[in-house]
Amino acid sequence: MAIQKYESDVKTINWNNQIVYDSLSNLNFLNTMFSPENMDRVKQQLGDKADQFNIEEFTADKNTCHFKISPVGTIGINIVNREEPKAIKLISEDGGPIKFTIWIQILPVNQTTCKIKLTLHTELNMMMKMMVGNKLKQGINQAADALDKIPFGSIQAMNQNDNDEYLSE
Repeated sequence: MAIQKYESDVKTINWNNQIVYDSLSNLNFLNTMFSPENMDRVKQQLGDKADQFNIEEFTADKNTCHFKISPVGTIGINIVNREEPKAIKLISEDGGPIKFTIWIQILPVNQTTCKIKLTLHTELNMMMKMMVGNKLKQGINQAADALDKIPFGSIQAMNQNDNDEYLSE
C-alpha cells in the first residue's frame, strides 16, 4: 500500500488565527457540533443525501474524538502535535478501519483573518485509490469549507469556561 496525499485548497477564514487555533486545538467543541440535535438538523438540510451521513456515538475530549460511521466502523482521532498558533496534527488510532494523518495549517493574514489548509495522508492500495481518491479530495475541501462556518468566538468562550472549571477544581 502506498501513502496518498490529499490537500485542500487554501481557504480564508474571517477570524483571528489565534482564535481559530485555540478552538481547533481542543476537540471538546465537536461534542456540540455533533450533538444529536445538530445531527438531526444537518440530516434535514441534506434531504435525500442524509442516508450517506451516518455519524453516530460521537464523543470528544480535549485531545481525542471517537465516532461510528456506518458501514466503516468506529474511528478514533488523536491530536499528537500542536504548534501554537500555526498547526495541529491529528492521527487515527491504531486498530481503526482507516489509518490517516491530518494536518491543519493556520496562517495569519491580518488581525481578523487567517488562511487555513488541510492535508490528509492515508494508506490506500491502488484499487481503493481509484474508488475513493476523488471523494477524499472532495471531502478534504468540504471540511476546509466547513471551517469557515464554525462560530469560533462561541467555541473560544466555551473552551475558556472549560479552563476556568479545571482551574477551580
